[in-house]
Amino acid sequence: MRIVISSANFCIEPLPVYPLGMSVIAGVLDAAGHTVRQFDPMLYGMEQYPAEAEKLCREFQPELLCISIRNLDVADSQSATEEFFHEICAVVEQWKKIFSGPIVLGGSGFSMNPTAVMQHSGADYGVAGEGESAILALVSALANGNPPAHGSIISMKAEKIAGARYSRRIADYYNRETHNIPIQTKRGCPFKCVYCTYPSLEGHTLRLRPVDEVLQDIAFVKENYPDAMVYFTDSIFNDPSRHYEKILRGMLAHNLVMPWTGFITPHALSATDIDLLAASGLICADLGVDGSTDKTLAGLGKSFTFQQAKNCCEQLLERNIGVNANAMFGGPGETWETVQEGISNMRSLAPVYSIIFSGIRLLSGAPLIQTARQQGVIGPDWDDTTPLYYYAPGIEPEKLHQMLLEGFRDSKYCVYPPASRSDDFRMLHKYGYAKLKAWGLEQTRRRK
Repeated sequence: MRIVISSANFCIEPLPVYPLGMSVIAGVLDAAGHTVRQFDPMLYGMEQYPAEAEKLCREFQPELLCISIRNLDVADSQSATEEFFHEICAVVEQWKKIFSGPIVLGGSGFSMNPTAVMQHSGADYGVAGEGESAILALVSALANGNPPAHGSIISMKAEKIAGARYSRRIADYYNRETHNIPIQTKRGCPFKCVYCTYPSLEGHTLRLRPVDEVLQDIAFVKENYPDAMVYFTDSIFNDPSRHYEKILRGMLAHNLVMPWTGFITPHALSATDIDLLAASGLICADLGVDGSTDKTLAGLGKSFTFQQAKNCCEQLLERNIGVNANAMFGGPGETWETVQEGISNMRSLAPVYSIIFSGIRLLSGAPLIQTARQQGVIGPDWDDTTPLYYYAPGIEPEKLHQMLLEGFRDSKYCVYPPASRSDDFRMLHKYGYAKLKAWGLEQTRRRK
């Protein structure tokens, strides 16, 4: 079949993100013998993409359209709006005006609540969760004249985690705008963070991509985008299975050292491990702290203390690795006393940068949903398409907002509200974080 796969994402907070899931499905369909075109409206903007989409349909004559929904909103209570989801539905509606064939929705955002998203969008079919096996089954049924019932949502565990078929045109855009190219090395998460949907989407058991396939992706990025930074998109890069160690040693052995970043947990991370991260090119760690005190870390289901997180930050900084250590206030176990303690703790991490969030976005599949239901936070008609935030009993959102504003007002390194310095953040990445970091290190060397 001739198939178009389109992203539906116009989100630029905190950065525009390459639609990796779309490219994974494109590769699977291409390998199965289908003719595929990838389309990203972000390249053209809200006003111009309809004309480009119409041109693609006119010239390519697709038989099937797949639309990938990455997020349902920005997960920031201070920027929360239903407009984000309305924009997603508007993309689907725009495609309906152009394309008269069947439309399939998928992606991580769609999979949060596929039934609700299907009802709001009016698409023909949905693929919930991993898409590799499900999309092949659906396309086969359509090609053979045996379509599922209208509105069917298909869910199948992938037999194999596929790599991405990167679109050069799309990758060129994101490299130019962010200097970030994503790579996935595994799926699943064995941790039990109460707010997280990774286990419900990918499972609790780690499933690993072959190291040689990951290294091929890294080689592609290094050859074609030498000024880029690889972004490992795994739920946690330094996983307990130590798959990451094999990848990093492979990078060292095959001359594939290049700037990279990813989600790092302080849990069981030794000085030797950090040396390996640094040697292979880790330039900035997204440290999964998320809580600001021992009490709130425990409430979030974390397996480390704040002091352990702080020690990890210090060891990373000693090796000239930048650190982001974000925190959410208002979660389980939060009190006004822990808010004050947490503000002090987060400020003590300087020069580590932290994005500070008020409240925790509730999503189906996260364990926190059950707590919220028991506490009466969730109404009977709520679904994931409407942003809803959890605050611990006794924590009033507006008072918390004012405390965070005051607590971080004069901080250079703690950013609150999260979107308050987004323009600076995007400008930094458009220039190139790795390039800027190298320039800074050179200036420091010259001053010595």
